[in-house]
Amino acid sequence: MADTVENQTLSRLGQMRREAQLARDVVKAATGGPAAKAKLALSFGKKVSEHWLILATAVFFDILGLIPFVNIVFNAIFGMILFLYFGPKSKPGSGFLQSEFVKIVLPVGGLSIFDFFLDVVPTCIGSALIRIALS
Repeated sequence: MADTVENQTLSRLGQMRREAQLARDVVKAATGGPAAKAKLALSFGKKVSEHWLILATAVFFDILGLIPFVNIVFNAIFGMILFLYFGPKSKPGSGFLQSEFVKIVLPVGGLSIFDFFLDVVPTCIGSALIRIALS
């Protein structure tokens, strides 16, 4: 029991350190030159590597989404999984652009429309990357 609590505490501490480093990088990019902006752009790769599990799930659901006319259902299911993975993190006083509707529902719905007609659009991967970029 104590190990679980310690592991959770260490996990939260590590997450807080990563967020603090990202905040420092944003400040440096805002006040620095092109090298600081390039470092901030490279931090997107770090964010993507932290969410490898949801990206693997997205690949699986995109493969299932190759079935015509059923792809909308798989995209909706993945949208729900994406919502549960990132959780409702709306803060009091946050605007519409910061809501989960914009971060999850619009990308999944918009890409699903294209996927319905083209049937080769990686909807789940695209919506997962959009959600990671907006976090």
